[in-house]
Amino acid sequence: MSLLNFFKPSQPLVMVVDDNPMLLEMYEVFLEFLNCKCIKVSDSREALAAAETHKPHLILMDIAMPELTGLQVLEMLKLKSATKNIPVLMITGEHSTGDIETAFRLGAADYLVKPADRVHFEQKVKPLLALSGYSFPETK
Repeated sequence: MSLLNFFKPSQPLVMVVDDNPMLLEMYEVFLEFLNCKCIKVSDSREALAAAETHKPHLILMDIAMPELTGLQVLEMLKLKSATKNIPVLMITGEHSTGDIETAFRLGAADYLVKPADRVHFEQKVKPLLALSGYSFPETK
């Protein structure tokens, strides 16, 4: 067993930030299929504190959030030493190339267009969690 695997938790921790409770529940179910622990956050300001406290292996963040947008939160996360290395998968309801380009410029790891089915969700989430050393059995 490698030292990395010795200290790695058995389940990756993923924080999902979205102001839509139904989408939060759906993402949680998708993450359960991947054997991930999930922290659900519906407030963008709360997301900043939760990221620092829990240090998730991945953050899924909706771009269109009230108060602070997901892009603003992404920018703040990337400026803090405690959270700058956490990969962030931005979730957008629109194919706005401007928002997507801005997200990448601010440090987003990737983006997902909603509503996403489980297959597309997993195609985005698995490689990002693999960066933290997690692997997933092949599904048929």
